[in-house]
Amino acid sequence: MKLVPNLTSLIALALRLTFLVSVAGLTACSTMQATDTGFLKNRSAMTTSKDGSAAYYRSQTPVDPHQVRSISVEWTMPVDAMVPETERARLIAALKAAISRETEAMPQSVDGRPVVIRAIITRVETVNPALNVLTSVFLTVPLDRGGAAVEIQVLDAETLQPLASMAHAYFVPITEFKARFSALAPAELALNAAAVELSKLLRNKG
Repeated sequence: MKLVPNLTSLIALALRLTFLVSVAGLTACSTMQATDTGFLKNRSAMTTSKDGSAAYYRSQTPVDPHQVRSISVEWTMPVDAMVPETERARLIAALKAAISRETEAMPQSVDGRPVVIRAIITRVETVNPALNVLTSVFLTVPLDRGGAAVEIQVLDAETLQPLASMAHAYFVPITEFKARFSALAPAELALNAAAVELSKLLRNKG
């Protein structure tokens, strides 16, 4: 009778423990926290959600979403943040297109102010498709979630006073199963979600 496990068993055990530790790290934080880079100048006037994933401000001034004079999106993450330049450009374009699409879908406001919209991408979490295939095999769930965080400000086109501000951070839920097998898909979904939240904010008044 063997009392000492053989080398193969020990290696298998070590790999399993390493895998479980990695899984624990991936699931440690369930909510991505909204960022505060200083880009939103009226941050002290903003309301933060209970889970910390969003902060928002809306003035009483009506906005006409059909008079968006310009939409600008910038990348504020470190250039060495493991996101190649081509992918950065893709995500910037995705957020700009999503904001444009959502504002154009809103009803026109005759008394609304013309605006400019400025946004920055402050965090991007890509996924590791290979890791998600592995976790799907062992745990039936792709655990590497992915997502993104943004800060957006809607300014009066003439006075440049903030009419709406939003910080939004989002980890893609497990219901977006297919997205977890494409490196950028969760981040793109998060950016689309931010644009939807912006349109909801613009429909309301403070």
